[in-house]
Amino acid sequence: MRKGLFPRSIPLICLLFFIPLFVTSAIAKSTSPFCADANCTATRQTFKSICDFIVTQKSTFPTIYVGGYYMRDLVAGYEIFGDRRYLDTAIAYGDYLLSKQMPNGFWATGYGPVYLADTGSALGLFIVLYKHVDHARQQKYFDAVQRYTNSLQHDGMILPSGAFGTGWQQIENGAPTDPIHDQYTLSSALTGATIFTWMYRQTRQDKYREISYRALKWVFSTMRSDGNIPYILAEEGADWAKRGDPKNDYQLWTDSTYGTSAYVGEGVISFDLYCDNPAWKSWIGKTVKPNIEFLLRTQLPDGTWSKLDRKSWDRTRSPGIVNYLTWYYNHVDRDPRIVKAVQRFDAFIVVPANGKSYGLLNDGASYGPKDKANAFNTATSLTGRALADIISPGVDAKW
Repeated sequence: MRKGLFPRSIPLICLLFFIPLFVTSAIAKSTSPFCADANCTATRQTFKSICDFIVTQKSTFPTIYVGGYYMRDLVAGYEIFGDRRYLDTAIAYGDYLLSKQMPNGFWATGYGPVYLADTGSALGLFIVLYKHVDHARQQKYFDAVQRYTNSLQHDGMILPSGAFGTGWQQIENGAPTDPIHDQYTLSSALTGATIFTWMYRQTRQDKYREISYRALKWVFSTMRSDGNIPYILAEEGADWAKRGDPKNDYQLWTDSTYGTSAYVGEGVISFDLYCDNPAWKSWIGKTVKPNIEFLLRTQLPDGTWSKLDRKSWDRTRSPGIVNYLTWYYNHVDRDPRIVKAVQRFDAFIVVPANGKSYGLLNDGASYGPKDKANAFNTATSLTGRALADIISPGVDAKW
């Protein structure tokens, strides 16, 4: 052995042990606690299957919230697997989104009206892509989101309560008409908390994070004592002012329970990680606890949430609960029950037969003319986001 290869002060025998211990330590630190199997092998295979499916089958998608989640899956897939196809496909879809913005700053949903909740989900793609693109695209993303947030304020879609309105019923001559000012839980979370927090992050203007804080404060002011967050949308018979009516209460508290928590969780994650206000971070960490307890308490034995109907609105959106739980574990309270809950979901979804029954298109879910094709696209895209977070906790929320 050549002299001087190692410092004389470090005995060779120590180096022989040091190197493998260092490597083992690095691997241990990079291993997620949330996978059902110790090495995340099945989870990685399932998520990669979804990413490959998106590239080959869903690289263009007219419904913007589904397309946005599909492409966010690919950005996470690029960060986890390093496959450049994933990132290139997501960037191309980002260009498509830019081209679809209306002159007044809004986006059509891709199935008719303008909904601020759908828009918030779609624009999440700009947020996760931002660090991966050149300055010219970054500027385009920022300008597009700023036009959107300016228009929301100009058109009175931020209500005095802090809640956000719903959107517009239709589009005529390239502009939305017939505004729906009804307060809406999901627009308050997805646009109010996520998009306005990102605008604060980009500009450091306090007005943006104040809007986010007030939106979430309104959302959690409606939470029931058992931790259930209502789905408030008067347009769909879930009118906060009509509490006590059995049919209305079913829409508020039962029909959309888990999808609501998942979407609210998405806004909570963004706000907590990037609002840069210790008092508000402390507030949100404490405020969400009843909802987290509710989700842990009501998880189904098979590891999923919501009623066993693969086409239901609620069930197809419930995978986002996983992202919410992993955030809570890593940033608020390392409760071992959360690890077990996420592992149960993971153990279920990585079995191809379960994935098919759940509605995952990459696992062969099929649908006919009477089925809701978008339901399976929603389930697939949001399950991809959950799996990415199981493999690499927080990957979808790294700005």
